[in-house]
Amino acid sequence: MMMNKRDLFQKTRSMPFLVKSSALLAILLLALGTGISFLNTQRLDRYQSIFSSSMPIELFGDAVDGDLIDGRVPADSVMQALVESLKSDVEFHVKMMDIADLFYYIEPDAPVTLPVIGNLNPHQQAIAEAMVTACSEENFEPLKILAENAAPPDANFALAVALENEGDKEGEISALYREVERYNPDYARERIVDIYLDMQKYDILDALARDEEYRVFFTAWVLQDIALSRLDWPMIFKTLIPAAYEDILPATVLLALLSGLIWTTVLIRFNGSFSEVWKFILPALVLGAVSAHATLLVVFWQEYQMDFGFGEGVYRQLLYCLSIGLKEEVLKLLLFVPLIPFLRRKSDLAVLTIAGLVGLGFAIEENINYFSASAGLSAVARFATANFLHIALTAMCGLTLTRAIYQRGEDIQYALTTLVLAVAVHGFYDAFMMVHAFQDYSWLTYTVFILMGYQYFGWLRHLREEWQDPFSITATFTFGVITVTGLSFALFAWYTGPYPAAQAVLGEAIGIAIILILFYREIPETVHGE
Repeated sequence: MMMNKRDLFQKTRSMPFLVKSSALLAILLLALGTGISFLNTQRLDRYQSIFSSSMPIELFGDAVDGDLIDGRVPADSVMQALVESLKSDVEFHVKMMDIADLFYYIEPDAPVTLPVIGNLNPHQQAIAEAMVTACSEENFEPLKILAENAAPPDANFALAVALENEGDKEGEISALYREVERYNPDYARERIVDIYLDMQKYDILDALARDEEYRVFFTAWVLQDIALSRLDWPMIFKTLIPAAYEDILPATVLLALLSGLIWTTVLIRFNGSFSEVWKFILPALVLGAVSAHATLLVVFWQEYQMDFGFGEGVYRQLLYCLSIGLKEEVLKLLLFVPLIPFLRRKSDLAVLTIAGLVGLGFAIEENINYFSASAGLSAVARFATANFLHIALTAMCGLTLTRAIYQRGEDIQYALTTLVLAVAVHGFYDAFMMVHAFQDYSWLTYTVFILMGYQYFGWLRHLREEWQDPFSITATFTFGVITVTGLSFALFAWYTGPYPAAQAVLGEAIGIAIILILFYREIPETVHGE
């Protein structure tokens, strides 16, 4: 039986209904994510076995980043994972990279002995044992002996991988060229390109780019890196979009779009009237996404043309963070300007909503890279923080700019003041997270965010007098947060397994609890206890 509007109004403002329905949705998504994670038979089980035992939640993020404190992982756990890797069906050169990666996690000075691996031939077994010796004892002699003269396949490649930890770039290159000369593997040539790029040997890269056997490894990102070193702006423009989406995980694109869809729904609900803004939804989101790419161009200009990066020193770093706010807020506002001629007859509330959608478009585009880099883990925190930051600041700047254009007078000064404050809020929000000297005051990030949130919701309440939506905005936001959190867990669990994913996502959720409290306090609705 369908509920009428009155029943729906009461139900979605009932605390028991919200708690029960939220719990049910969370359980379903948890079960879905756990089930899906076990379908990934190609998951990196060697890492999963390291993290399958209990680990303090504050250490988990470091573990995922490969930055564990010495002594955190017992040698037998690493060796068990290593043996699983060597017994797997992946190509042997990948196994050599696994050995180097896994030894980042091992206890210092731990005794290590590699057993005989049945599916390795004698040459591969010898290379694997020499690789373990090089990584655990920093003794490269056994590997160098194998890589000399009539070296078996992958001996020189393994030597190059081992030498990477020593910072011996020239040794790496020599070993890789020997591997290419003897066996001509593509993966060795690809690594050569990566090393020369890291060494900034652009003249050598130019020569390799003309070689058909190397040309395939000059991706848009590589070409962009070379172009930036030479300030080759035509090539920078040409590679801007392809490089931005290179190696992006498709699932994280879908997660970013879904997160954006949920916020779009919330913004439309804030506006109250769908008919007043629906024609502007897609154009505003697209313009916001374009502003993200425009911002990247300005970043390139600032850091490469003007040689002004994050650098050293508190004042320089603070100024750099303020420049982030300046670039992003001004460019979002500029990309909002094409919509202003069509907003003359729109209410202030509609203008606030449409400008907010431009900010959301920027956030969605930015989220794609953040989500991909974290395998979806950052979706939880960014849903409540960065997304709302971009929405609120662009909304307020866009409304005051529209008023200034159509009404002139003192509204011009008001628009400039709002923009300056938005730049400052954005800049200090970043500074309290990025500047090392401010680490002891990182809690001020939340203070800046909360003050900005109070301002935005104050404007919202002033512009909309009646809040009697049939389906409560509180329920919409709640179900949205849980959906994003659940899908973030599912995606991260796909790569790491359910236990570490649950730890990591819980940590993210705890970190934004104070922000969620702000939303629930400020959403202009009353939730009753019956």
